[in-house]
Amino acid sequence: MRNASSDRRSPASTSCAVCGEVDARVLSFTRLQDGERVTVCGSHKTAHHRSGVIASSVDELKKLTADRRAS
Repeated sequence: MRNASSDRRSPASTSCAVCGEVDARVLSFTRLQDGERVTVCGSHKTAHHRSGVIASSVDELKKLTADRRAS
């Protein structure tokens, strides 16, 4: 039996660092510039990837993946 904590696909946290989503079925991770692994939902992982920029902090990640539909 595999240890869930050693599973590379398993997020380290239980919620998205950007929106707070807690459904484990949609959680994944992205990496910051320094290599730190940050738990995010699939939508924010995609938005980070598509931004073309690697965030250097969670605050920058939140700014990069902000909802732009209102503007």
